[in-house]
Formats: sequence, C-alpha cells, structure tokens
Amino acid sequence: MIRKLLSTLLIGLISASTFAQESDPLQKFNQFLAKNLKYSSELRSEKIQGPVTLLLSIDQQGNLDKTPLLLGGSEELAEEVFQTLALLKDKETKALFPNETFGKEHLLTVEFKIVENQNTGFYIPERYDTESKILEKLNAQIQENPYFANFYEQRAEYFQNTGQSLLAELDSEKAKLLAERELSQVMVVGYSAIHKKSLISD
Repeated sequence: MIRKLLSTLLIGLISASTFAQESDPLQKFNQFLAKNLKYSSELRSEKIQGPVTLLLSIDQQGNLDKTPLLLGGSEELAEEVFQTLALLKDKETKALFPNETFGKEHLLTVEFKIVENQNTGFYIPERYDTESKILEKLNAQIQENPYFANFYEQRAEYFQNTGQSLLAELDSEKAKLLAERELSQVMVVGYSAIHKKSLISD
C-alpha cells in the first residue's frame, strides 16, 4: 500500500516538475497529464519502459483534431497515453493550449521510467560499458524512437567526447529541431516489484 502511494506521488511530483512555473502556457495541459496518466502494474512487472512520442494535431479552435498518431516507442506504453487523451474526446480543449499552438501539429513525449527497489543491504558496483556498447545502445534507442530529442542529445555528447565533432553537431541540430516541435515532455515514474533470492543458503 505504501509503495503504491509513493509511486502515485512520484508520478505527480516528477510530472509536475516539468512544468512547475506558473507562467508556463501549457500548465493546464500538463496538469491534466499529471493527474490522469497511469503506469499499469502489468507493464511495470514486465519492465516495459522508455519514451513514447505521439503526433497531436490541434485545430484552429484549439481542440484536438483527429486521432493521435504513435511515432515511436512501445505500443503498450502508448496505449496508456491514448487512454488519457481519450478523456478529452468531444470536449472543448482550447483552454488547455496557448493560442500559438492552434492550427498546428505537435510532438508529445511521455517517458515511462521504472525505479528499482535496491534495498538489499549490499553495494553492487556500477558496470561501465565500452564505447562501442554505449554507441550501440544509443543507436538502438534512436531506432526505436527516432522522435525523442533527448536520445540525440545523449548521442551528440558521446560523439563530442570521442572527438567526432561533426556528428555531434548534426545530432545537436536534430535534437533542437525536435524540441522546437515538442508540445510537452512528461516523465511518469513507477516502482517495480523485485523478488530477490537469498544470498545465504539455508
């Protein structure tokens, strides 16, 4: 019960941290997401996580137009976002969006993140990957969701640190372009139940 409560609080707090300022023109929309986004126990138990990016179309009156389109990420996680956005169906939503977003298409990214409960009493040193493994992981993440700006920023940092300045610049420009088209970016955090075997034999 306590873990469930903490998970719910973290979802709200971490989502809210993205848009804490009162002056944020998307404050009402982000508050709606923070209040209604769920992270089902089934997905958390299967350790399904990562960013999902959707294409949203806002009509000239400020209402969501058409059905949101999944551009990248897990279909299972995207369904959580689709269900949340479905709550806005047939409702006037112009109060949720600033006027400058009307009549345009936008990206919406929701990142689902699992926090492992590692209170084992033992210190496990962090394992560092080789450069090739790091790049391989970044490439795989971008392939799964090529519309998430953060992945390009991370790969740009990798290229910069390995002396590949041109590739770093290209990825930075890609990240900037995607960020400019992003309506909002929210993180939803949930705990994963871990069943650990005893390290001491009976």
